[in-house]
Amino acid sequence: MNKFSGLVNVAKVFSITGKYLLLSKAPGSDVVMLKNDWSREILKHFKIDLEIKGKVSALDSSCILLGNHISYLDIPVLIRSCPDVTFVSKKEVKYWPVIGSAAVKMQTIFVERSSTKSRAQAKEQIADSLMNKTQRLAIFPSGTTSIKSSERWQKGVFEIAGNNKIKVQPFKLTYQPLREAAYIDDDNLLVHMYDLFKHKTIKVILEFHDPVDVSVNDCDQWKSWCESTSLGLS
Repeated sequence: MNKFSGLVNVAKVFSITGKYLLLSKAPGSDVVMLKNDWSREILKHFKIDLEIKGKVSALDSSCILLGNHISYLDIPVLIRSCPDVTFVSKKEVKYWPVIGSAAVKMQTIFVERSSTKSRAQAKEQIADSLMNKTQRLAIFPSGTTSIKSSERWQKGVFEIAGNNKIKVQPFKLTYQPLREAAYIDDDNLLVHMYDLFKHKTIKVILEFHDPVDVSVNDCDQWKSWCESTSLGLS
């Protein structure tokens, strides 16, 4: 891959996203269908070979998907498996060019985690959303991307699920090659994408556990399950 084609590939990521963002603004547009089409096109563009193990539960009532967080690729991978999913994201993402606008259109819940007060408000915001509307909400309790076992998971999601009797469906993501796909530490988004297009294919395994009832005491158990991947963390 020469430098020019690499730059074109990076630009196309934003072009594809922008295209579906414009389509979503049309009267009567089916946002779930557009998310499905977007994720399929984005994963094809990144040459993602996706294998899904298990299946997403039927959306009879609100459900929380929670798992490990490795890359920005986690978003289209999860959407490909369940296009009706919405996300919880840090507030800063809302202001990213193109991607922020797309996240807003996908009804992402943006939260601020800078203080105890803001975290409490975020939990209330998430709980209200789940109780007032039947939805599938994906949360990354580590709060950041990593390819190692995270120091701790935020227990707020377990409090929300336990207090409101909301089912949780754990998942775990694995990439190969792992470090190249992972967006961590001081990685630059555009440089990372450019380097990613050098690979012929990226293998991704997304594994779903059956839905479970949880309490705040179950946080460490599910952290261990979600962060133990079938291809290893080396």
